[in-house]
Amino acid sequence: MLVSIPFIFYHSLGIFSVAAAATTTRSPPPLPKTCPWSPSLQNLRPPACASPDFIRKLILPPSTPPTSTGWSDPENCVNNTCVFSNPAGGSALITSPRHARIIREYTFDCDTDEESGVDPPFFEEHMHGKGIGLLSNRSIAKGEILMVRNPTLVAQMDALAELEVGVRDMMYEIALSRLPKSSRDAFLAQMGRNIHDKIDTNSFQFFVHGAGEAGRGHLGCYPDVARLNHDCRPNVHYRITNATMTAVASRNIQQGEELTVSYIDVFLPSKERKERIRTWGFECGCALCRLPKNETAASDKRLHRINQLKADLNNFKEVKVNADTGAEYVALHEQEGLHGHLGSAYTRAALNSALFGDEARSKEYALRAGEELSLEKGPESGDARAMRVLAEDPRAHWTWGKRRKVEE
Repeated sequence: MLVSIPFIFYHSLGIFSVAAAATTTRSPPPLPKTCPWSPSLQNLRPPACASPDFIRKLILPPSTPPTSTGWSDPENCVNNTCVFSNPAGGSALITSPRHARIIREYTFDCDTDEESGVDPPFFEEHMHGKGIGLLSNRSIAKGEILMVRNPTLVAQMDALAELEVGVRDMMYEIALSRLPKSSRDAFLAQMGRNIHDKIDTNSFQFFVHGAGEAGRGHLGCYPDVARLNHDCRPNVHYRITNATMTAVASRNIQQGEELTVSYIDVFLPSKERKERIRTWGFECGCALCRLPKNETAASDKRLHRINQLKADLNNFKEVKVNADTGAEYVALHEQEGLHGHLGSAYTRAALNSALFGDEARSKEYALRAGEELSLEKGPESGDARAMRVLAEDPRAHWTWGKRRKVEE
């Protein structure tokens, strides 16, 4: 992928900075024909264009610029969408005052690696055929935090879709002008023809809760994350808490191995994955996509079985599974190298074991699910806590013995 970025939120989906221990400063290579990671909305409705005169009438004169610390008052508001900035935190928002009040309560004081004195376990390198990528500079253990990032720019999705193009682009320019030079340069270094394209290509979607349902969806840009290239079986997983993204190793990573994420649904069969990744402008050359035909067919068969078992395990109206189905479901995930999704696999296995009254396996799977979900979603996430509760006393869980009783 291209560029350097702080997490979203990980950069979000922030918090760590990317600099190699003993790296030399490299001038950036030409923009590669690869897209940085981030599941963003690619189909926002293009709004109609407005004349410059109309834009000037709509855009209000800016209010007092923000101070060197803290968040600014709303600036340049159009249709209840305003610019807010926090130069000290290196972030800017384009959203409604209501959502901004919530986002501004989030923590935006994370240090970069340089500021914290922490040497990141990776360095930036130009990857043949990929552009910029990140390589591990030492062995990394599963679960190790690689980056934590706050967003450089956050934009409300409704505003992106509804604002006149000229108004929208002017607000982008204003928001970027409020960022410190380092944050602005990091954002502009991302792949994309213009600001809107950079947001559309490199952002992560998250939701702002507490302000009602309307307009909750926001896109956050985390320039450091964009340096993570794609792999259909990635070794990095991220989670977003509020507007902070945390990237963790989803498996053990060897020194010199590239750090990767997936830009697409990892449960798709080979043909569909390749078609999806072409929409990003490149052909996937990961190890999974280079398998011989017979091994590709075996992988697709496992993926089909995973999707089938998921539907059956989620079906509480009919009993289409048995006490061993959960074990098969987990084993298929492990065989496929779906390391970032083991939490949900162990969760379904734990619940299925409890449904069939198997206390030992329910405890075992619930403990494993709690461990994996703590990495995937955070130790205090609702799902991780729920699995810890199940592990403590499967017999007290609402699922206990229900499928066994149906069978009888």
